[in-house]
Amino acid sequence: MKVTIKDVTSQNLNDIPGYCKQCLYWEYPEDFERLKNTKDTSEIAKLTEKKKKWFLQTLKEFGTCGKIVYHKNVPIGYAQYCPSIFLPQTGDYGYKNVGTIQEGVVFLSCLIVIGEKMRNKGVGTKLLESIIEDLKKQSFKAMETFARRNSSDNPSGPVELYLKKGFHVKDDTNSEFPLVRLDLAAT
Repeated sequence: MKVTIKDVTSQNLNDIPGYCKQCLYWEYPEDFERLKNTKDTSEIAKLTEKKKKWFLQTLKEFGTCGKIVYHKNVPIGYAQYCPSIFLPQTGDYGYKNVGTIQEGVVFLSCLIVIGEKMRNKGVGTKLLESIIEDLKKQSFKAMETFARRNSSDNPSGPVELYLKKGFHVKDDTNSEFPLVRLDLAAT
């Protein structure tokens, strides 16, 4: 499947697919919990605006922190990554050893391909490879994420995807969502 992968910028923020535009799970967990099932359009608009502000601030402070995958000019996938300091929810998984930016570690909070028909066609792998290449060019040392065992129903995807790309399980404290890590210098 032919796809195009672009960095998230201030110009294409509105292309972030579907629910991802308003999802604040990693950035503002308290807002996410309070409003995760809301159908109120004014609340959804507020969430979307808050996500945009988070992106613009993170772009300013960190640089590129997301990618959008397009197929025939339609957004079908999305990834978000940055230092864990920008993602308070990383502390709620019970892990004490999530890498920090001071250690040269970037956290991948989301890697998703929208729609069942688009999955299992290599799109997620291409998206992950694009992120890895960018982080290597920027001389980061590692990337980490919480992957899910025995299910692809997870914003960052199944653990098998990461293991195939050279990640290893760094911590298995939460056996359903192990912390996986790719040492970028080794790839």
